[in-house]
Amino acid sequence: MSLATRAPSLILAALLPLFACAFGDAIPVSTNYDPLVRFPAEATFVWDDAANSLPDDPAIDRATTDALLKEVATEAFAARGYRAVGSDAAAHYRLSYQYVVHSYIGPDVSRAIGSVSLLLVEHASGRRVWLGFGRAEIHVGLSTEERRARLRDAMNRMLEDFPPSQRGA
Repeated sequence: MSLATRAPSLILAALLPLFACAFGDAIPVSTNYDPLVRFPAEATFVWDDAANSLPDDPAIDRATTDALLKEVATEAFAARGYRAVGSDAAAHYRLSYQYVVHSYIGPDVSRAIGSVSLLLVEHASGRRVWLGFGRAEIHVGLSTEERRARLRDAMNRMLEDFPPSQRGA
């Protein structure tokens, strides 16, 4: 095989680690929704504090984590026409989160993986209509602003196609 025919493969092999570094820090996200539900362009939600879930771990500042998750999610939903209200009676939906941490301790490497799920429940029926999910390695040395920026990026990508549009809508 000549250098001319191998050159594209060699260039691709050399650039692949650069692309991996550039996109490697993005938190992978996914969503799912009930295709039978019509999502309005604008709606209201209330935080369902009874359904929120944080790890029972003394190393996690529950109040700070709760406030951060709510603040970033509220901003992301508001940018898409869904705003938080204080009254349960005035809300179309209830929004909650589940935050879980999995720790792995090995002979050579130890790490913690955090998973965040957002659940949007239709207030009238109590039916889950939308779910967003993100999972990433926890970087212990990040400042609050760095954690907020990382979470904001993940939430914005999670809600990129929100509200879901159905065929014929």
